[in-house]
Order: sequence, then structure tokens, then C-alpha cells
Amino acid sequence: MATVSETSGLRVPSALSDGFSQKKIPSLDGLRAVSVLLVILNHLQVAYVPDGRGVLTFFVLSGFLITWILLNESSRYGDISIKNFYIRRVLRIFPAFYVFWFLHLVAFLAVQRAFPKFAVVDYVTSFFYVSNYHLALSHVAHHSIAHTWALSIEEQFYLIWPLLFAFFQPDFRRFSRFLIAAIAAIDLYRIVLFFGLHVTDAWLNVTFDSRADHLLVGCLLAISLKRGTLPWFWAFITSRLWFSAVTFGLIIASIALNEHYHMRYKYGVGFVVDPWLTAIFMVQVIAFGGSRLWGWLNWRVTSYLGRISYSIFLYHGFTNRLAVYLLKGSPKLLVVIMAICLATVCGTISYYAIELRFLRLKSKFPGRRGALVPPQTATQPASLLVSR
Repeated sequence: MATVSETSGLRVPSALSDGFSQKKIPSLDGLRAVSVLLVILNHLQVAYVPDGRGVLTFFVLSGFLITWILLNESSRYGDISIKNFYIRRVLRIFPAFYVFWFLHLVAFLAVQRAFPKFAVVDYVTSFFYVSNYHLALSHVAHHSIAHTWALSIEEQFYLIWPLLFAFFQPDFRRFSRFLIAAIAAIDLYRIVLFFGLHVTDAWLNVTFDSRADHLLVGCLLAISLKRGTLPWFWAFITSRLWFSAVTFGLIIASIALNEHYHMRYKYGVGFVVDPWLTAIFMVQVIAFGGSRLWGWLNWRVTSYLGRISYSIFLYHGFTNRLAVYLLKGSPKLLVVIMAICLATVCGTISYYAIELRFLRLKSKFPGRRGALVPPQTATQPASLLVSR
């Protein structure tokens, strides 16, 4: 759930500041819902649904939110607890995933009645969150639990990110410069791999070293808002509602160009500009969360789907196949509706039976324990003290 606790010192336009001052950051759960629905529709091979768009949005959102949490902790306590960060991530991710992993394995053995070597490797690598590199290096056409590559990238990011954050704080200006350089370096690295070394699409699409910049764009967005950098830019892009429609149009245009030029555009341009467009769009829908244009992102049903999106993502492969099997020969629309309903049911069960029980334990592991740091005496300039 996207929540905020303080907004004092937030040097952004009032519309955006109002969004951050609410108990839940507007529209972010809605964006998660849209992202997971795009994943479902794409894997059902629905026409005109872009490949990878949902996962890319998840990456930018994850980078932003996890950094926002650490920034809030740093501004309140003057430091972060790396140990408690890892404990909170374990409580958030592991229980639901490993229950899903076990059920998926049981279902596979029940249906296949055999356990070929490639499937053993699939399940072992997914268990240890390295299935992305297995997928990149494997020559097997079909994998048993392939969609866990995206979760592997996120876990690899979570392993490294708090260490980097702790190293650079409280010098967030230097941290921002490092992130800009890192994002540019990864962009260049990916372009060289594709155009110069002709590395496979599989590697460029699913490995951490080729996709880390998408997470880092979200991280840089959080730090930029925290520091109050480029206030004129945030003011400009949130000054008119129709500007958000322009950003959305640019995203659609990039998707269309990707469909036309395929991998040359995807790795030469798309993977470079799309995370930035997504980050800008995210800021705009936060600012315009109460508008008629984007207000639907905050409807109860949309927010709910976003809240259970992790579990929906886990089970959507199974529910997609089940919907196709049950409605074989039926119109695609009925299959899509059935798949979404089944995924929502599975996601709801997983969320309330597993996720929520462990999420409640996260409060036992807050940020670094100790006295709060008053804004005027914190280790950063007062003007930089904003929180999630």
C-alpha cells in the first residue's frame, strides 16, 4: 500500500504536495492494477496489448516506493536500519511467494507426472530468485515458472539498494549524480550489447544488469522530489491536466514505434526513454488523482486490485491457463474476463490468508530505533527534509 507519513518541507507544486500529504499516495495502487492487468492481457495474447509495459511500470514504481520509504526513515531518524529493511522485505515478499512456489510445483507434478531436468532447474532457480539469468542462458523453449524472472530482478535490486543508500546518505546531491551516471551507463551498456555484440533478446530483456536502470529511474525520482530539485519542471508538468494526456500520448507513441521497429527501437530508444516517461506520468497522475481524467485510478475496485497485485501476478499464469481450458473455443473477451476474475480470486485468497498476516508483522521492524531527528537538526539541510 502506498502510504505517506510526513510532508513538511516538500518543495513541489501544491497539487503534488497535496497528493503526498494524504494517507495513501493517490493513483499508485491504480497504476499497479493497470500494470498487472496489462501483464495478464499480454500473456493471453490479446491484440494490441504491449509486451513488457506492465513489468516496466512495476519496476519504476518499485524503485520509487522503496526509496521513498528509506528517505522517510533517514529524515526521521538520521539513518536507516539495513537489517530491518531486509526483514521487512522478507515479510512482504517471501511468504506469499514460497506458498505459490510450492503449490505451483505440486500442480506441475500432478499434471505432468514426471519431473524432467529442465523443470528441476526452473524451480531451483526461481526458489533462489535467479530465474532471470537461467531464462537468459537457457535454450529451452518453454519454462515451468518463467514469469518469476521479474521477481528475481526486484529481489536482486532489494539486496543491493539499501547498501548503496546507506553509503551515500546524507549526501543526496552526490547520490543523485551517481544515479544519473549509473542510468546512463546501463543505457549505453545495453546499446553496446545489442548493436555491437549482438547479445540475445532474452538476456537484454530479463537480466538485472540490463534492466536495473528502470528501477533506478524510480529511485532518482524519489530523491529528486525529496531534495526539491527542478521545482520549475514539476510545476510545469503538473500545471495543466492536459499535459498528462500528452505524456500518456508519448507513451502510446513509443509503444507503437516499438511494435513497428521491434528490437532495434526497444533497446536503442524504448528502454531508454520509456522509464522516464513512466516516471513523469506517475507524478502527473499523483497530482491529478482527483480529476475526471485519472480519478478512476483511485476507485475502490482499482485500488483493491493494485493492493493485491503481487498475488495476482504470482498466480496469473495458472489462472490464464485455467480460463483458456475452461472456455476453449469461446470468444476471447469471455476468456479475458474469466482469467481476470480467477486471478482476482486467487490474489484475494493469497493476500488475506498469507500476505496480510505477515504484513502486520512489519510494524515490529520500523526504521532505525532511537530518537527522532528534528527537522532543524537533521544531518541534511532543512530544505531537503521531506518524507514519504
